[in-house]
Order: sequence, then structure tokens, then C-alpha cells
Amino acid sequence: MFKIERIRRIKEILRDCRQIEVSALSSLLNVSDATIRNDLEELEKEGFLTRFHGGATINSQETAEPVNSPDDSMIEYDKAKEEIGIIAARLIREREWVFLGPGTTTYYIAKALAPRSNINVLTNSFLAANILRSSPNIKVLFLGGQLERLGFYTVPDNLEKELSSIYLDKSFFSVDGVDLSAGYTLSDTPVLEIIQLIKNQSRETIMAVDSAKFNQRAFRKVCGIDEIKTIVTNAEIPDDYKQYFLEHGICTYTAYDLKPITF
Repeated sequence: MFKIERIRRIKEILRDCRQIEVSALSSLLNVSDATIRNDLEELEKEGFLTRFHGGATINSQETAEPVNSPDDSMIEYDKAKEEIGIIAARLIREREWVFLGPGTTTYYIAKALAPRSNINVLTNSFLAANILRSSPNIKVLFLGGQLERLGFYTVPDNLEKELSSIYLDKSFFSVDGVDLSAGYTLSDTPVLEIIQLIKNQSRETIMAVDSAKFNQRAFRKVCGIDEIKTIVTNAEIPDDYKQYFLEHGICTYTAYDLKPITF
């Protein structure tokens, strides 16, 4: 998880809970206690929260939050997501129209797509658009709307109307949790609405999710696991998920045998 996403999640959680312990945050976000303490220290300097021994509480008056420009310096390198991005990009063929949703995994898909040509990309992610803006042979359409500052993505004002006339070959999304019972889940409601609408406008919807998200549940359900027929992940996913994907005809791509490929 990128730091920018982690900070956003911490703020969302504190707005809901008002107070939380370091251990609870580290468990929810799947990072170390030390990482959470560093994040809380940074947010305290911003005036967003006040730390206490073992946790933090949100301040009654939050400071205004500046909007930083998205660039590579904000991104914590993630080898698993980079490999997922390379594999996902290989599923995209020339002349196709594809959608890249918000998030850090789709950032890596965009990065792998950047040297390619004759591909059409629709996105609401500033991270993806920023990567592809210097690719002269890739057509990029940016989906405008209300800015979600910390997530660096937009939500159209009239989401359903905006997307109802769009038809796509493939759409790529990532989620916060994958669970055999709960399905694919998210903590971000605007992204959930985008996925549900874009999914209906795509010939194929592909989940790009790293193994750290498996056996995790977030706040809102996107859909059942069996509703998405293609997933790109890394090789370390639990065996019971591999078996489930096999039994339910879900095409699974992993970085296990990642090799160079040319187009």
C-alpha cells in the first residue's frame, strides 16, 4: 500500500471512530506498528489528530489539507504490485478500450502500458493519467468530476449518466479485501459505485489484487468472487483460493512465471 493511500485510510477510520489504537490500525492496514506510529506522528504535525500512548484521537477542528501533485516520489515501491501491473498490461491488446480505476495497483498497470502503442485508456486516476500523459501513442481520456484529494481520483457529478454511454473491452480495478465468504470488498464508497457501473459497461472486468489483500474484509462489498472471471495476483495467494478459482472457472494470472514479452 502506498503511503498516500494509507494516510487516507487512517483519516477515514478516525473520522468514523474518533479514537483508535496503533495495534488496531496496523492490523487493519496490514503494516507494522512502527509504520503506523510514523504516520500518526505526521498527521499530528498537520493538526489532524493528537497522539496518546498506544493510539490517537482525532482533533475536533481539522486543519485544511493541501492537495499535492501526484508523482513517483510519493509512491513506495512495491515489487508484487509492479509484477501484477506487468502481467495485467499484457492482457491488453492493440486498439482496445480499457478502464484503469483508482489506486496504486492500477498505477503499476499504467506504468507497464506506457511504452506501448495503439491503446485507448479511460481513467479517473490522476496517478495513471500522469504516467500515461507522456506516452504519445496511447490515447488517454480522463473522467472528470469531483476530486477525491487523498486518493487522487475523480468521481463524475452524474456518475450513472456519465458512464451509461461508455463501452469498454476491459476494465481493471483493485480492492481492499478478498474473502471467500464476503467476496471483493472496499472501504471507499465512491470507488465502489464506479466499479459497479463500469463493470456493467465492460466486456471483461479484471481484478488486480496482491496476496496481502486475501483473507481480508473491508467495509463495503463490491461483488462475489465468482462474479469476476479474471484475476491478476502474485503467486503467494492461499491454496484454498487457488482451488476455488479452479473449481469456479476463474482465470488466474500470477507472477510465478513472469518472462519478457514483446508486442
